[in-house]
Amino acid sequence: MNHKIELLAEQLASCGDQTLKVAARVPDANRFLQLRPGKAHPLWLVGHLANTINVVIIQWALNGENMVPKGFGKKFAPDFAGGDPISPNAEDYPAWDAVIAIYAEAIQKALEKLKQAADADLPKPLPGRIPEPLRDHFGNVGQTLNIMVSHDSYHRGQLGMLGALRD
Repeated sequence: MNHKIELLAEQLASCGDQTLKVAARVPDANRFLQLRPGKAHPLWLVGHLANTINVVIIQWALNGENMVPKGFGKKFAPDFAGGDPISPNAEDYPAWDAVIAIYAEAIQKALEKLKQAADADLPKPLPGRIPEPLRDHFGNVGQTLNIMVSHDSYHRGQLGMLGALRD
């Protein structure tokens, strides 16, 4: 039995569900709301989460294939990872609904890949092509999945806060 991997899959599925619910409550007027110039806004946060699920979970931890459109990663990676500066301009990004759909698809693809994994895979090093300097940060497959569940939850909090701010 693979109780640990099933639990991690449940946690990731719950993260996806909750993040999509929070994103659905972000008013149109708040989708590009930044607390300060250059800081994350709700659209960037959802795109960032989709991108990290794609890169860190699907590609690095589960050795899957890239599933986001060309250029998506650069728009939604943080600056320290070579991402573009965060812009408050809608024309610099895909549409809100497209980003939400990519996030939902990334969660589903990650869950599909997790079904192919076993508890015995959790203590193994990441099988994907991860940059060497990041190997120590992410550790093994199990640690990486736990980090990513926390990562999604952290940014969901930011998304909810920015979505709830009023003029």
